[in-house]
Amino acid sequence: MQTNFELKLSFVIVLFLAGVYIFYEIVTVPAGGHPFGHALGILGAILMIMAETLYSARKRLNFLKFGHVRHWLSFHIFTGIVGPALVIMHTGLEFRGLAGLTMLLTMLVVGSGFLGRYIYTAVPRSLAGVEVDRRTLEAQVAQEQAALLAWSVGKSARVQSLIQQESGAATLIAEDLTPMELLTRRVAEWQAQRRVQRALRQLDQEERARAGEVERLLRRQRRLVRQIRSLQTVRRLMGLWHTAHIPLGLTLFTAMTIHIVATIYYGTFS
Repeated sequence: MQTNFELKLSFVIVLFLAGVYIFYEIVTVPAGGHPFGHALGILGAILMIMAETLYSARKRLNFLKFGHVRHWLSFHIFTGIVGPALVIMHTGLEFRGLAGLTMLLTMLVVGSGFLGRYIYTAVPRSLAGVEVDRRTLEAQVAQEQAALLAWSVGKSARVQSLIQQESGAATLIAEDLTPMELLTRRVAEWQAQRRVQRALRQLDQEERARAGEVERLLRRQRRLVRQIRSLQTVRRLMGLWHTAHIPLGLTLFTAMTIHIVATIYYGTFS
């Protein structure tokens, strides 16, 4: 189960940094050349370099084969959000010349990272970050189907019809999701949940009091089926995503390196 802890922590820190920036703007004129601005830029650059290198190194270098890949990914996401936030503060929100290009590339890389994570989380993974295979998911769907059928025994015809209709639709797993269906899966889940809730409201009072269990079972079954149908689509989209994200990252760090070298050079010899 993914708790999004790294996202929550990142946004808390970004909100704190926003408060720091407001105070920074009150006491002085924000600028990249200000000593505090330099400190923000250096720290942000370090975090961005860590985001770019450590997770990739963990997957490829044998001497770094410790810790769960999932934890390294969480650290990659954390540094990939907080680092750019610090760099934006470093600029004083002035985007001119090479610094402006670097910031544009930074925002593109961060936006691409959010998209990649959203695609990545469409498929369930173990705590070690390993993708759960199709057979395991299909076995879990069968268990949910059995639980729904067992729960429906002795219930009214209306309840049994609802279960048959919703679980029958959910178990159509032969076709893969289209890329658009994958990207809009949250909307589709919300619509399915609303449909089930409307149907449950039509039951009598006694049946509604016990309907929470069937709603939970149907939701779990829909999620498992969606994950099965996502497997191949996620692999295709992640391949396309890598072809864009990695070159963007390399271009960003080339621009950032030139910016840093130029800043040091002109700061030293001017």
